[in-house]
Amino acid sequence: MAILRFLQYLLLSVGFITGFASCTGQGQHTAAIPTDVSSDSAMVEYAQGFTLEKQGDITLLTVSNPWQGAKNVVYRYALCPKGKEVPAEYSQYTTVFTPVERVICLSTTHVAMLSALGKTSSIKALSGAAFVSDSTVHKAIDTGQVIDIGYDRGLNYEKIISLKPDVIFAYGVGEEVTGSMARLTSLGQKVIFNAEYLERTALGKAEWIKFMAVFYNCEEQAVQKFGIIRDEYESLRNLVKSNDRSPKILCGLPWQGIWYIPGGETWMAAMIADAGGQYLWKDNPSRESIPVNIETIVNQGGTADLWINTGAARTLAEIRSVDERLSLIKPFQAGAVYNNYARASAGGGNDFFESGVVNPHIILKDMIRIFHPDLLPDHHLYYYVKLE
Repeated sequence: MAILRFLQYLLLSVGFITGFASCTGQGQHTAAIPTDVSSDSAMVEYAQGFTLEKQGDITLLTVSNPWQGAKNVVYRYALCPKGKEVPAEYSQYTTVFTPVERVICLSTTHVAMLSALGKTSSIKALSGAAFVSDSTVHKAIDTGQVIDIGYDRGLNYEKIISLKPDVIFAYGVGEEVTGSMARLTSLGQKVIFNAEYLERTALGKAEWIKFMAVFYNCEEQAVQKFGIIRDEYESLRNLVKSNDRSPKILCGLPWQGIWYIPGGETWMAAMIADAGGQYLWKDNPSRESIPVNIETIVNQGGTADLWINTGAARTLAEIRSVDERLSLIKPFQAGAVYNNYARASAGGGNDFFESGVVNPHIILKDMIRIFHPDLLPDHHLYYYVKLE
């Protein structure tokens, strides 16, 4: 699953799929979204995919629509301090005793969030370990302290059970994920859906660090961490507002003959706007990827000033090799093409899709440097590289 997710991100260049089931300790079933659980506004400011409420010692979490196409589905969790008894009224929630000490992560973005919280030592297994960029976790993988448990239909259930994890942090690309997750639940495992990649804004994605923090009883740390991220992001966004220039931005690269571009309501489209760019498909109302034929892109790309997020292509020649017509696009001819592979790993991972989730301010800074070089003349690109 981590591999599937990474390839999807790498090939489509941005996470712009959209995507609810109620989860109990013994199984999963769909249910109406509860109206009696609301988000604590002091904790959740931007994220729309989860809510959080404190009820004494109990923390109630809900996760909404955690995969593409899901409707009216919610996962519900009741987090209770170890040694406490869970009240009967929370019997319909999956109960998790905190702080957790042993976890499995099925996405590298989970690794980044735990790293930001200083909790990577709790990770006992990963899905797609080869794609991890975090150096501390890499060392743990090399020494056998963290193992790979496979992905998608290839999950090694025996290994997972033998590790006795407190929780498994999961995500879903499509409804098919419910099959493997239901099996894990039937085997006594507590599956926690993290749906950060479905958020409409970069700050919404980053705020899921608070979601992860409640499993470790370190909410205050997460609030402080996110506050720093938010303040710097907002400061950068305000910096751009003083600039009248708004370059037109093309995004993506075709895959198997189809060009999937981010819809106008995706986090990438929002970030391009925050960086002072004019995304060519900004008026499209979709929260999902949009399939567009190459002919349309070539024609529309003729009006673009910059081209970013070119999938797996690391050179202009590699773009040309995909389709000769791509060399006719204005940014290609002007040498104004940038990709986010500066922190790619030897194992095939890309830190843009890992640590980037908790570093939206750094991604924004990169974009501003590309879109408006005069605003941040001393900033050196961190995630992005100019293609030659």
